Amino acid sequence: MPSVDDIKIDELPRFDDARGELVVADFSEVVPFPVVRLFYVHDVPANTTRGRHAHRRCRQYMICQTGRIVIEANDGTRTRRFELAAGQAVFMENGIFFSETYLEPGSVVLVLCDRPYEEDDYIRSE
Repeated sequence: MPSVDDIKIDELPRFDDARGELVVADFSEVVPFPVVRLFYVHDVPANTTRGRHAHRRCRQYMICQTGRIVIEANDGTRTRRFELAAGQAVFMENGIFFSETYLEPGSVVLVLCDRPYEEDDYIRSE
Protein backbone atom coordinates (compact mmCIF):
# COMPACT_ATOMS: atom_id res chain seq x y z
CA MET A 1 0.00 0.00 0.00
CA PRO A 2 1.43 3.42 -0.92
CA SER A 3 2.38 5.63 2.01
CA VAL A 4 3.06 9.36 2.33
CA ASP A 5 6.22 8.32 4.19
CA ASP A 6 7.65 7.20 0.82
CA ILE A 7 7.29 10.65 -0.77
CA LYS A 8 10.43 12.75 -1.05
CA ILE A 9 11.31 15.98 -2.81
CA ASP A 10 13.69 15.55 -5.72
CA GLU A 11 16.11 18.39 -6.48
CA LEU A 12 16.56 18.43 -10.24
CA PRO A 13 20.02 19.35 -11.58
CA ARG A 14 20.45 23.06 -12.36
CA PHE A 15 22.92 24.75 -14.64
CA ASP A 16 23.10 28.52 -14.29
CA ASP A 17 25.02 31.05 -16.31
CA ALA A 18 24.60 34.58 -17.64
CA ARG A 19 22.07 33.34 -20.20
CA GLY A 20 19.71 31.91 -17.57
CA GLU A 21 19.09 28.69 -15.68
CA LEU A 22 18.64 25.24 -17.21
CA VAL A 23 16.85 22.59 -15.09
CA VAL A 24 17.09 19.00 -16.29
CA ALA A 25 14.84 16.00 -15.59
CA ASP A 26 16.46 12.95 -17.15
CA PHE A 27 13.43 10.67 -17.33
CA SER A 28 15.51 7.50 -17.17
CA GLU A 29 16.97 8.63 -13.84
CA VAL A 30 14.16 10.42 -11.98
CA VAL A 31 10.80 9.30 -13.38
CA PRO A 32 10.00 5.78 -12.13
CA PHE A 33 7.77 4.84 -15.09
CA PRO A 34 7.49 5.24 -18.87
CA VAL A 35 5.83 8.60 -19.57
CA VAL A 36 2.53 8.26 -21.46
CA ARG A 37 0.97 11.68 -20.88
CA LEU A 38 2.16 15.17 -19.99
CA PHE A 39 0.18 18.19 -18.86
CA TYR A 40 0.88 21.42 -17.05
CA VAL A 41 -1.15 23.77 -14.89
CA HIS A 42 -0.59 27.53 -15.02
CA ASP A 43 -2.34 30.89 -14.54
CA VAL A 44 -3.75 29.71 -11.20
CA PRO A 45 -4.53 32.62 -8.83
CA ALA A 46 -2.29 32.76 -5.73
CA ASN A 47 -3.50 30.65 -2.79
CA THR A 48 -5.86 28.61 -4.98
CA THR A 49 -6.04 24.85 -4.43
CA ARG A 50 -6.47 22.33 -7.24
CA GLY A 51 -6.35 18.56 -7.45
CA ARG A 52 -8.17 17.16 -4.43
CA HIS A 53 -8.22 13.62 -5.78
CA ALA A 54 -6.35 10.33 -5.98
CA HIS A 55 -5.93 7.90 -8.85
CA ARG A 56 -6.77 4.21 -8.88
CA ARG A 57 -4.03 3.32 -11.39
CA CYS A 58 -2.24 6.45 -12.63
CA ARG A 59 1.10 7.48 -11.12
CA GLN A 60 2.37 11.03 -11.52
CA TYR A 61 5.70 12.84 -11.33
CA MET A 62 4.99 16.50 -10.50
CA ILE A 63 7.64 19.12 -11.33
CA CYS A 64 7.37 22.73 -10.12
CA GLN A 65 8.62 24.78 -13.05
CA THR A 66 8.18 28.29 -11.66
CA GLY A 67 6.90 29.82 -8.43
CA ARG A 68 6.04 27.81 -5.34
CA ILE A 69 3.36 25.23 -4.60
CA VAL A 70 2.36 23.12 -1.61
CA ILE A 71 1.42 19.49 -2.20
CA GLU A 72 -0.72 17.98 0.56
CA ALA A 73 -0.76 14.17 0.40
CA ASN A 74 -2.91 11.72 2.40
CA ASP A 75 -2.60 7.92 2.32
CA GLY A 76 -5.72 7.28 4.43
CA THR A 77 -3.70 7.21 7.64
CA ARG A 78 -1.31 10.14 7.54
CA THR A 79 -1.12 13.55 5.88
CA ARG A 80 2.11 15.27 4.82
CA ARG A 81 2.77 18.65 3.23
CA PHE A 82 5.58 19.38 0.77
CA GLU A 83 6.49 22.87 -0.40
CA LEU A 84 8.05 22.81 -3.85
CA ALA A 85 9.97 25.62 -5.54
CA ALA A 86 11.12 25.79 -9.16
CA GLY A 87 13.30 22.79 -10.01
CA GLN A 88 11.85 20.49 -7.34
CA ALA A 89 9.61 17.49 -7.97
CA VAL A 90 7.70 14.71 -6.22
CA PHE A 91 6.54 11.26 -7.30
CA MET A 92 2.88 10.66 -6.45
CA GLU A 93 1.97 6.97 -6.28
CA ASN A 94 -1.54 5.86 -7.19
CA GLY A 95 -3.86 5.61 -4.17
CA ILE A 96 -2.49 8.79 -2.54
CA PHE A 97 -5.10 11.54 -2.20
CA PHE A 98 -3.45 14.90 -2.97
CA SER A 99 -4.04 18.56 -3.63
CA GLU A 100 -1.76 21.35 -4.75
CA THR A 101 -1.98 24.96 -3.58
CA TYR A 102 -0.37 27.58 -5.76
CA LEU A 103 1.34 30.03 -3.41
CA GLU A 104 2.43 32.66 -5.94
CA PRO A 105 0.99 34.08 -9.14
CA GLY A 106 2.78 32.59 -12.13
CA SER A 107 3.44 29.22 -10.48
CA VAL A 108 3.54 26.36 -13.01
CA VAL A 109 3.43 22.61 -12.39
CA LEU A 110 4.38 20.10 -15.09
CA VAL A 111 2.93 16.61 -14.55
CA LEU A 112 4.19 13.40 -16.16
CA CYS A 113 1.82 10.40 -16.07
CA ASP A 114 2.14 6.70 -16.75
CA ARG A 115 -1.41 6.43 -18.15
CA PRO A 116 -3.66 8.32 -20.56
CA TYR A 117 -6.51 10.42 -19.15
CA GLU A 118 -9.23 8.09 -17.82
CA GLU A 119 -12.13 9.70 -15.95
CA ASP A 120 -12.94 6.44 -14.11
CA ASP A 121 -9.40 6.44 -12.65
CA TYR A 122 -10.17 9.43 -10.39
CA ILE A 123 -11.11 9.05 -6.73
CA ARG A 124 -12.67 12.40 -5.84
CA SER A 125 -13.36 11.97 -2.11
CA GLU A 126 -11.00 10.98 0.68
